[in-house]
Amino acid sequence: FLTGSEEQAAQITEEMQAISAELYGLCEEISFTRKKYGDLLERRIQEELEDLEMPGTRFAVRLDFSYETDEQGYPEFGKYGLDDIEFLISANPGNPLLPLAKIASGGELSRVMLALKTIFAKSDSVGTLIFDEIDTGIGGEIAVSVGNHIKKLALQRQIFCITHLASIAVYADNQIKIEKSVSGGVTASNVHVVVGEERVQEIARMLSGDSSSSESMEHARTMLNKFGGGL
Repeated sequence: FLTGSEEQAAQITEEMQAISAELYGLCEEISFTRKKYGDLLERRIQEELEDLEMPGTRFAVRLDFSYETDEQGYPEFGKYGLDDIEFLISANPGNPLLPLAKIASGGELSRVMLALKTIFAKSDSVGTLIFDEIDTGIGGEIAVSVGNHIKKLALQRQIFCITHLASIAVYADNQIKIEKSVSGGVTASNVHVVVGEERVQEIARMLSGDSSSSESMEHARTMLNKFGGGL
């Protein structure tokens, strides 16, 4: 028989209660901090979205401080503490705030993600950002705005941007073309930097699928001179 088992059990229970109370207090502190900076994030996101051609957009961070207890009555802590967190958005004036993940279009999601990346890039130490298809669901003037936004962000960080839009590619300091080829039944990816007239041809191809027409070439040259600082 174990000696002193009841005393040990009581001691362990007391320690568990103390740890649970300490964890609960820490979770309360985290929730308070989240609320404080959640309000700041809302304002910053809305400012960035204004610059990304989404005027009048409302963005909110919803925090639900809730928890369940186990059979012993101890709070059940998740990896995010005691909070349920959800981003809400209203992209059109007069519409209610609804969950971002459920109602945002591809273009809206792309710009919200770019806004988040922009905000966090100013406060963390990450030196390189990779945007893979950040332009999903956008085009026209919005694509130009997104390209300009990425260009300004590139003044602070190194940016790798994978895009199929000429309106964004023209802003790049260096444009790299990736294409596949098949030789001897083996597929390989080829990567090379496009410069000078080759870059004009590539932008023209991205614009219209035709890099040989004089109209496409002239349009590409105009865009590169206007947005890309020339050749």
